[in-house]
Amino acid sequence: MKDLKIFALIMFLLLFSIINTQDAQNLSPNKTVLTNCVVIDCTGNPPMEDMTVVIAGNTIEEIRQGLYNPSHDEKDVRVINLKGGYVLPGLWNVHTHLGDLLPDPKKIQDNEPLPPALIRAGRNCMDGIKRGFTALRNVGERDYDDIFWRDTFDAGVFVGPRIFASGYGISKSKRYGSRPGSFHIGVTNAAEVEKAILENIENGVDIIKIFADRFDQDELEIAIKTAHDNGKRITAHAAEPAAAKAVAAGIDCIEHGYRLTDETINLMAKKGTYYCPTIVCNLSAGYIAERESKIAELGLPQDPVVVKGRVLVAYADERSDEMALKQREILKKAVDAGVTICNGSDSNPVGEIGLLEIEQLVFSGMTEMQALIASTRNCADLCEVLDKLGTVEEGKIADLIVVSDNPLDNISNLRALKMVFKDGKKVNLGKNEGQTSFWKLYFLE
Repeated sequence: MKDLKIFALIMFLLLFSIINTQDAQNLSPNKTVLTNCVVIDCTGNPPMEDMTVVIAGNTIEEIRQGLYNPSHDEKDVRVINLKGGYVLPGLWNVHTHLGDLLPDPKKIQDNEPLPPALIRAGRNCMDGIKRGFTALRNVGERDYDDIFWRDTFDAGVFVGPRIFASGYGISKSKRYGSRPGSFHIGVTNAAEVEKAILENIENGVDIIKIFADRFDQDELEIAIKTAHDNGKRITAHAAEPAAAKAVAAGIDCIEHGYRLTDETINLMAKKGTYYCPTIVCNLSAGYIAERESKIAELGLPQDPVVVKGRVLVAYADERSDEMALKQREILKKAVDAGVTICNGSDSNPVGEIGLLEIEQLVFSGMTEMQALIASTRNCADLCEVLDKLGTVEEGKIADLIVVSDNPLDNISNLRALKMVFKDGKKVNLGKNEGQTSFWKLYFLE
């Protein structure tokens, strides 16, 4: 009965929001102009100063130098003088588990039914877009929650990021498949691997996620073949030696990449295998302290609840000094070898931990520009939508962020967020009065 009441509440909210969304869209201007700005297009080009970006509908219609001078006969045009602000593509986080909690100090996920997990996943997404993340790739979720929220956001029921959904991950490990509400399907042989992948595809996933470490060679091969035969990319949680086997067999992306060898890194570069290092989940106590010090140096206002929460999350994944250094070295080698790096946080919430991952890429040796490209262009390329998203270019969809200070001077300036546009529409970044923070709901007393 309790579950039915919660589902009834969700349906009421969805119907109510459809009406309000339609009204809001009717009030949106036909054209939005961002002028007096610096454009960092994330193609690799240097910043372009004194620019104007014209958004018509959901599309970047024009990017040109100089201030915008509206004509007298123009109607339904919103002109925003950014006063030297920086326009970038919307940020991406391509390793998420929308409803998962690590740590779970309140034991919320112990035998948790679907409705509260579904609500948490949606709240996580909606908080994330308010931090600048206009797109997420989810790599393991229970009950196809990610597909539900993908379709909900695509329909405009709620305002949230684009989601590229994997449904369930596929694993041979009891560790990943034993918990009630787990976001993994357990398999024991190649036939079951193929069946699980086809089940995910039938349910509408965009990508396939496997846990490769215990896969035999025939299981790896059938997984990759089944995904590719059905037009889906496939990614693998993998450490060595499974990572090397997966790359050789044609996997599209490696998640985490624990203990990657030089040989595997070079093969990834040669084959065009993407790498999502989730470096933020591979920190020692020393690196956690280093991170907090570097963020504090910028002097931006910080909510002490957020700081306490993100440190709690970091220690849930604390690594030894040796392993943390090893993963940092692997990232540097991958960058030097020409492997395409993509931003992914693994832990939640997707907004704050996603920003920490971008910062950590820089703290670990990447340049600010490399980290920005890894968080925009490369992710769109991984998700096969680079023709539409991921950079600030004419003809592309207007998923954009505006920050007040230059992230190429200090990557943490991404925290100085002023505006977010998704599909050409300005996202409301205001906090709802009386709404409890994600941190206090799920992590902190």
